[in-house]
Amino acid sequence: MKRKISTVLFGLLFLIGFGILVYPTVANQWNTYRQSKLISNYEQVVNEMEPEDFTREWEAARNFNDTMQQNNLYTDVFGESSEDVTGTDYWKVLNIAEDGIMGYISIPKINVKISIYHGTADKVLQTGAGHLNGTKLPIGGESTHSVLAAHRGLPSARLFTDADQLEKGDKFYIHVLDEVLAYKVDQILDMVEKDDHETLEGALQIEEGKDYVTLFTCTPYGVNSYLLLVRGT
Repeated sequence: MKRKISTVLFGLLFLIGFGILVYPTVANQWNTYRQSKLISNYEQVVNEMEPEDFTREWEAARNFNDTMQQNNLYTDVFGESSEDVTGTDYWKVLNIAEDGIMGYISIPKINVKISIYHGTADKVLQTGAGHLNGTKLPIGGESTHSVLAAHRGLPSARLFTDADQLEKGDKFYIHVLDEVLAYKVDQILDMVEKDDHETLEGALQIEEGKDYVTLFTCTPYGVNSYLLLVRGT
């Protein structure tokens, strides 16, 4: 009887250990599949749009950006803002599928292709990248600087886990409406303290005539006590 109990306990412990071992791989594959479906749905909606639809969406997005003279970095950082953006003017811009997705980002070097959501609420950052509300929309153009945030080291999704592998000269792409915007990495700031407001404001502000997108995440991997900023132009 004792031998049977020991065998059962051993089997249970093995199954638990095996489950813990394979969970990150299985969960990441599921999130990758989910993201591919969301991106496919976004592309389908885009393909069904008429020229006048694109004109209307681009005009609304540019008008929204024109209302912003400088980035407000503390409106919605990693879900710290309690504001629900649903139903706001911000939510209505670049929301063609009415699911909060404004486009998607692809980073070939680290094999990333994930949706870009409105805001950085925790439920958003568990699965994709969030646009930092308070910064310019990621639509390109002179005097724009958009900030896109995502987690590193989640057991359920890789997201920006490998962002530290990016180097100057590497490229990433923003897919929005009927355009693909290409950005080349020109600046990398690692180990920025989270409360170093001076460095953050200097690194993430709008510069006259420049077109920037910054990828914003935590570092070091698994510790997440600092910030990693990868800027593309």
